[in-house]
Amino acid sequence: MKKQIYILLLTLFALTACEKQLLRQDELLQKRDALESATPNLLLSSIIQQCAFAYQGEGGVGNRTLSVTVQYMQGNRSSDDNIHKSFTKPKSDLYGITPPIKLIQAAIADVHKLGLKNYEGIFLIFKSLMWSTATDLYGDIYYTEGLRGQEGILFPKFDEQKSIYPALIKNLKDATQLLTEGTEPIDKTSDILYAGDKSKWIKFANSLRLRLLMRASKNLSGAASEIAAVAALPLISTLAENASIPYLAGDRSLNWPMSYDGYQDNFQIYRPCKTLVDSLKALNDDRLKVWVAPIEKPWTNVASQNGTTVSTTDPNGFAYNSTWEYIDRSKAGIRGAASFIVDSLTLYAGYTAGMYENVLAANGSYDFPTTIWNYKISRFSMLLNTKSHSLLKACMLQADEVQFLLAEASVKGYISTGTAETYYKNGVTLASSRWGVTIPANYFSNPRAAFPTNGTSNQKLAKIAMQKWLGHFLMGVEAYADHRRTRLPAFEFNGELANGLHLFPLRFRYPETEMANNANNYQNAIAKLDKGDTEYSKMWLLQ
Repeated sequence: MKKQIYILLLTLFALTACEKQLLRQDELLQKRDALESATPNLLLSSIIQQCAFAYQGEGGVGNRTLSVTVQYMQGNRSSDDNIHKSFTKPKSDLYGITPPIKLIQAAIADVHKLGLKNYEGIFLIFKSLMWSTATDLYGDIYYTEGLRGQEGILFPKFDEQKSIYPALIKNLKDATQLLTEGTEPIDKTSDILYAGDKSKWIKFANSLRLRLLMRASKNLSGAASEIAAVAALPLISTLAENASIPYLAGDRSLNWPMSYDGYQDNFQIYRPCKTLVDSLKALNDDRLKVWVAPIEKPWTNVASQNGTTVSTTDPNGFAYNSTWEYIDRSKAGIRGAASFIVDSLTLYAGYTAGMYENVLAANGSYDFPTTIWNYKISRFSMLLNTKSHSLLKACMLQADEVQFLLAEASVKGYISTGTAETYYKNGVTLASSRWGVTIPANYFSNPRAAFPTNGTSNQKLAKIAMQKWLGHFLMGVEAYADHRRTRLPAFEFNGELANGLHLFPLRFRYPETEMANNANNYQNAIAKLDKGDTEYSKMWLLQ
């Protein structure tokens, strides 16, 4: 009998051990339960780089789902992203965000024990940045108990978003206080963001706090008064204060992610969206030539132009050749494509939003060896396929975003200092300068760019949203979260999306590993969603 009991207990122990291992195999595979000890300086540089790269990569240059969804780009052939189909499947993006969070949480515990207030304050900023990204994409998430496997918490409960946001905002308030009180020097070499300048870290904390307050202002009690208080604090206001780090040549892990696939490879597939190109053209905005390459074989209805080559050089010195092709309907191929031509007599054209399978409909594209070679639609500029450049940075928060947030707050009556128009114009100027573009003196004379000083609040918010969307170019997390909140710019039914068959998705579905490894807490979380674990359920921010 004793032997049988022993065998039974041994079997149960083995099953339990296996179960626990399987329950959080995602953590084991990514070593999330490994708490490494390192000096604060090394932790600082590592956390800055990991968070900046993960955040920027999630938003567009490394993961194109969100940048396609907000119509910065479109897939140049059958692409699930174009019709939001990728949102119908569980998204494992969460596990690209959590490794840096694991490191941050361990770092906070270490420096807190050592009484290093400056470092603790900095790490709290990144904690709020990365956890806000997680909850913005999924909704309720295991903020309190998550990533604590070493403490034996293998089945983390999901916190409600309505309790997560106040906690994140408080983190940032605490970060400012810690940085104000901290006396230890911040290592200039390890601080690859601000070179030990504590005042800039404080501005980063305040500015991120403003972002989160504005995002939650609809449902967060007391948000208006807190927004007014934060607006009076030091905020990021210049390019030198931007929370961004450059990509570097050499090791691939340090390169601008859009360069990974090569200019003749996957880079060909993702093209500028027509929404982006047409918006820049309407504004007469020189960022068009920084971001977008001229069409290789543009259409012309002038017969004498046929076969004529135009050579252009963009503002960053990259050279292109474009050869005009006459819309000659006597040729069978062109005759069949003619009805799909929407952009002619122009060197810049974007890929229609929501187009999924009919490549011919992409501005009458008919002559190409494979579907990635579309000669009638612009590619992105050579700059955006470069491994490193002074203009290519992993961006987390920019001065232009702060100005646009203040402009919105002004229109909504949250703040009384300054004017919405001034904030708006400052935002446009800063956003353009970040890409090396100086806006001309008559830029705001264009009705498309002019701020409607005497217009309605909705008209003002629409102008702000358009320029903020351009300012967030390839920062897909922010552009997505912002559009989802405001529904501006109004592009949800552009192009092939006009039929209303593919509605704008509101969230990512939880990863499959949560369903399998944390089933009870996963089920409790989705039970609170109005439409279950689907892309159309409204998280607290949207209710």
